[in-house]
Amino acid sequence: MSWHADARVLDGYADGSLGGASVYSVEAHLAGCPRCRGELSKRVDSDRLDRIWGDVRSDVEAPRRGVVERALVGVGVPAHTARVVVATPSLRTSWILAVATSLAFAVLAGRLVGDANLPFLVLAPLVPVLGVAAAFARPIDPLWEIAAATATGGFRLTMIRAAAVITVSIVPTALAALGLPELGWIAVAWLLPALGLTLLTLALSAGGATTPAVAGVVAATWALGVVVAGQMAADPLAVFATRGQVLMATIAAASVIVVVRRRDTFERAKA
Repeated sequence: MSWHADARVLDGYADGSLGGASVYSVEAHLAGCPRCRGELSKRVDSDRLDRIWGDVRSDVEAPRRGVVERALVGVGVPAHTARVVVATPSLRTSWILAVATSLAFAVLAGRLVGDANLPFLVLAPLVPVLGVAAAFARPIDPLWEIAAATATGGFRLTMIRAAAVITVSIVPTALAALGLPELGWIAVAWLLPALGLTLLTLALSAGGATTPAVAGVVAATWALGVVVAGQMAADPLAVFATRGQVLMATIAAASVIVVVRRRDTFERAKA
């Protein structure tokens, strides 16, 4: 090695205050420099490190695969990637039960008030949006640091986790739709808005904002849009009619383009 990281740089790396470009440079150097790794180890809180690895082992090294993990492996996702994906907070049983309960109340509300399908149709497209937001919320993601640091992190892992969350979110939503008082086309009118809003959330996140913050704005804008469109057209379900569906399809297509073109932004960890 022609250079070694000095004490100031190692201190900054250990306490997280080192800038992004410097972090990448130091990590590349550490991979091949035992001397600097040894110096860095003196600056790491061993108790904190043990706690982190303990959490990682409990979530990642569990001996039994769950349903989602088995399904991912079954369709060709590598086992190590599947293990990271299933640790996503919005793929846990508690999250799915919360979603199912919320949808059940929406369906029940639709049966008790006018505009029977409206409460469900407003909520249903937001389920995958909120699921994706939870999937990338640093405070509640037990593998945030690990996912950001591994070779499977960045754009690829973001897309895999997002796809898994969307798929899992759609299942209870579709089941809840069967309980609507009025079936027919309206029972699937939420699908395209759900896709459009979720992709829009990812596209806006590529601009640098945190995914949970973007999801909050998208959810609020969606609820307001449903109300405004209903008032203007004198039809509470106007946003789910043909023009609204075309708009959602356009948003989805445009969002895919933005996400692909700005994929490098997902390689940088967000706070």
